[in-house]
Amino acid sequence: MHSRTAWLLACSALALAGGCGGGNESQEAAPKPRIESAVAEGLATRSDEVAKRLESGDSCGAAEEAGRLRDEVTLAINARRIPEPYLEDLSGVVNEIVASIPPCGEPAQPSEGEKKKNKKKDKEDEDGND
Repeated sequence: MHSRTAWLLACSALALAGGCGGGNESQEAAPKPRIESAVAEGLATRSDEVAKRLESGDSCGAAEEAGRLRDEVTLAINARRIPEPYLEDLSGVVNEIVASIPPCGEPAQPSEGEKKKNKKKDKEDEDGND
């Protein structure tokens, strides 16, 4: 779930910068509004940091980073650096990320990939101790 929300934000940020597109638009359609790549990259980097902290089990740090992410989005919106068509989607994704973080002090649940990796490591440790 956490990787999914981080991916959603990263893709949203890239879409704002023109990096994620459906490719179904006709060439004659008006170009979609874009934001500066620095803004999009900054939001994507912050969302990656949230994901890293969640993956390491640091729900307190993830909550702090998610708060910073929300603040950065709010500042970008107030500075009119986020075009109108993206305001609702981007705000919604950020709110989803914030809401998905476990309360501070509760460990984040590992992703399915992490669970499989841990199970494999446990099995290897078990086999090596025989």
